[in-house]
Amino acid sequence: MSDIINVVLRSIIESITEFLPVSSTGHLFLFGKYFPFQNISGGEEFEDLFDIFIQSGAILSVVMIYFALLKDRISSGLLYALKKGGDIRSYQFLENIVIGCLPIMIFGFIFKKFLDTVKSGEYLLVILSLSWLVGGIMIVVVERFFKTENNPDFNVLNRKKSIFIGIFQCIALIPGVSRSAATILSGRLLGLSRREAAEYSFFLAIPVLFAAGAYKLIKYRAILNTENIPFLAMGFSLSFIFCVLVIRLFLIYIKTHTFEAFGIYRIVLGSVVLYLFYLK
Repeated sequence: MSDIINVVLRSIIESITEFLPVSSTGHLFLFGKYFPFQNISGGEEFEDLFDIFIQSGAILSVVMIYFALLKDRISSGLLYALKKGGDIRSYQFLENIVIGCLPIMIFGFIFKKFLDTVKSGEYLLVILSLSWLVGGIMIVVVERFFKTENNPDFNVLNRKKSIFIGIFQCIALIPGVSRSAATILSGRLLGLSRREAAEYSFFLAIPVLFAAGAYKLIKYRAILNTENIPFLAMGFSLSFIFCVLVIRLFLIYIKTHTFEAFGIYRIVLGSVVLYLFYLK
């Protein structure tokens, strides 16, 4: 497989899986394991850097889709914080985002060396498969047996709920769990509607993935060169374009469907990966 086709396929995989509760990192690892880049220098470091670039493209898609809302909420929220006008709902919106993303940033920084060891360990496939299985079962159970509130007002979210979701999101540091799954599932358990849970997950992704991207960009700055930058730029651009489409379709889908199909998909995928691991 040529590296250009590889870039395109990885960008598509990232776009489809980043904001759906199925784990983008798990899917990218599986693809990279069987279809590594062939002629791009940098090895695993480039693979890691490329993943950050396509995740950054995904972040930009969220910013573009919700640009008007984010611009209004941020400006109004900051004015309220400075006691120069604005409104409390915008301030609470920003507060919920900050509260929700702090736990995973703190835990991710503290345990980054241990997490890197896990991701490069020989039992990563087992961890991924078990994460997919357990997460899938939880999604099916919640969607079938928990009657959650369907309140169209996003401000049903409050400090306590944001703290809980933020802490629950830390579970996503385990490969295969999925940051989206952790935030959506915990949000549903707390009474958020499907759209509320999904959009809060989108908004939390902006600071979380931005921080991770900045860290990895600094860490791998030495391998940035004229050879690999075009591939990184291509991945970033394609991920952005595809993600815009996926997010819009996802929001349309959850208007009339539950998240149960994603849970079933995770169960099937986890079972297959676990079988393949013990088959080798």
